[in-house]
Amino acid sequence: MLYAFYGADGRSAATHAALAAAHALTTAARPATLLRITERGQGLARIPETMPEALCVVEAEPGDLVTFDDPEDLIRQARATARDVVLDLPLSWLPYRSLREAAALSVVVVGPGAMEERLAAFALGQCGEQVISGRAAADQASGVGPEPGSAAPVWLLGAGRAGGGPDATRFEQTMRPLLRRAGAGDGCRFLPVALPAPTRSETHAVAAGHPLAGTVRQGMLLLAAIEVAAQDPFVASLDSGRFARALGLDPEMPVTPDERRLCDRLRDLADALEALEQGGPAPEEMARAPLMESWSFLSGRTRVLAGVSFGHPTIASGRPTLTSDVFATDGRTWARTLSRLYRLGTPAEATPAAGLQ
Repeated sequence: MLYAFYGADGRSAATHAALAAAHALTTAARPATLLRITERGQGLARIPETMPEALCVVEAEPGDLVTFDDPEDLIRQARATARDVVLDLPLSWLPYRSLREAAALSVVVVGPGAMEERLAAFALGQCGEQVISGRAAADQASGVGPEPGSAAPVWLLGAGRAGGGPDATRFEQTMRPLLRRAGAGDGCRFLPVALPAPTRSETHAVAAGHPLAGTVRQGMLLLAAIEVAAQDPFVASLDSGRFARALGLDPEMPVTPDERRLCDRLRDLADALEALEQGGPAPEEMARAPLMESWSFLSGRTRVLAGVSFGHPTIASGRPTLTSDVFATDGRTWARTLSRLYRLGTPAEATPAAGLQ
């Protein structure tokens, strides 16, 4: 199989995704070739040649390639030896239809910053119809198949996001309006996973060919999502429930767990508190927040929320739950803890309401 990752800005996120997927292939006993192309004059982040024997890494600048046929020749050679191929490409190569037609799936990797999201949306808008499915929006709704010869749509992967499935959902909800305003319409699809930013030790290990256990787990999950999407790249959407069913799991099972470290949670909390200063949570944020029933605030060093949670990304619905510290609440309808926003349902008996913190 051939999988193509396109980097929107800086390329580090796409290179991380490509390396994680390539290592996942070798972990699954599938020899792979990683072909990395950089823009002319940008130099190469030479990956040390200490990779596993099953992983062949090739890096080149366009100036090293006599014609555009050269990368295609490398792909043919890899396929002739029954190797999977992973491409790490600059976004400027996205309009090359021949590569996207050859790829089982083409993935644009988008970093976590608001500017990175806008830059990616603008770039995809500039590509226009070249990267959007040949199927019209009305045909997508009616289930009509793609036009003959149409290239599969581009799929987007949110990188630098450790919140699992909820982060993947937030990424899609953020990108959809940006893509429409940029002229890319609704042609892009979204993977049901997010890729956490690697720590310094994880980065050194994956570049040296010896990925840590966490990186292997993330790579295997990413590879699974890509291969499920590649089964029908024209599908209108691939949510977490459909992804779980494709893996033979319970659709209610949290396949993509929240793996945020404390620093990630604090950054998310800072963004949330800044937004709360402008008023309560937005209606769309409340709609996707887990619900806490029989809730009460408990006091320790700081208050925490106790109750029975429903719709939590990592806790089965109906389970008693004790949250992390509560940083803001209106005492009636919502509470923002260190980790996430909660909708407040029915309070526990004899619990005095809390004022806004």
